[in-house]
Amino acid sequence: MSSKANTQSSLQEFVKGLWKENPVLVQLLGMCPVLAVTGTVVNGVAMGLATTFVLVCSNLMISLLRNFIPKQVRIACYIVVIATFVTMADIFIK
Repeated sequence: MSSKANTQSSLQEFVKGLWKENPVLVQLLGMCPVLAVTGTVVNGVAMGLATTFVLVCSNLMISLLRNFIPKQVRIACYIVVIATFVTMADIFIK
């Protein structure tokens, strides 16, 4: 009986490593919308630069403001900061 339970546990661990906790697969699936909307290399590079701009600037701003934002509204403030940089990137691209 323990051999069967051990085999089933090993199979569950194997499946968990393939699907549920596989960072490469998660990142690849996250790239699917990007690949779907980029038809040319120029659009792909522009989208990559815009994404990099948003990530770097929002992380910098959130790091600077982290100690000043109350814990109760922290996530809402993070969303506003990220949305601001996304809007800036969108305006710049247009």
